[in-house]
Formats: sequence, C-alpha cells, structure tokens
Amino acid sequence: MPTFREIVAALDALQTEREAAKVAPVPPPPPAPAPPAAALPQADLQTFIQQAVQQALAAQANGQAPRHATPSGAAPDDQQTGFCSLHQVQMEQKHNERGTFYGHWLADEQRHCNGRRNGRR
Repeated sequence: MPTFREIVAALDALQTEREAAKVAPVPPPPPAPAPPAAALPQADLQTFIQQAVQQALAAQANGQAPRHATPSGAAPDDQQTGFCSLHQVQMEQKHNERGTFYGHWLADEQRHCNGRRNGRR
C-alpha cells in the first residue's frame, strides 16, 4: 500500500502538469487571408457587353431613346430628355401658350402624361 507521502507526491506531480498545461495554451491558428478580389472574367465581361448591345438595339428598334446612366448627382428629368421614365416611351414635343414641352397620350387611362420631373418622385 502506498504511503501518505507517495500519494501527496503523485498529486503534486499531477497538479504541476495541469498548471503547466494551463500556463502555455496553444495559440489558435491565424485566420486565413482573404482571397484577392478577382477581376471580372473575360467571358463574363463579353457576355455583359453583348447583353447591353442587344438591349440598346431592341430599344432602338422599338422607337425608344436609349437610356444612359448618369455617373452621380441628380438625374435629368423627363422634360430634358424627352423620354418618359414612367412609361418607357419617347415623348412628342408639344407647344402651347406657356411654351414648349414633351408629353404623350395614355389611351388606356384617357389622359396626357408629361413624364417624371426631379423633385416629384
């Protein structure tokens, strides 16, 4: 049978091992670096260009003015472009005693539309 001193020595050794494990924990591995942002693959770019060209040709065939993206700032209103952004149609130039403007007739609603103006969205 082990003596009291042998049991205490074994417990001390076990305690020392546990404390050593707590003092020097293994650091977690560093996070993997994020992959670099890849440029648009050439095939996707070509597909995007082809789609844009097809849309422009279809709009031209339908008698619609092509829509251009503005880089920033306020978009021009429909009276400046002559194209109704609400109904996606080219408007006719009209004249009256107040001046010149663009508009189109909505047959299904039996009313005239002057398009959308900045500030009235």
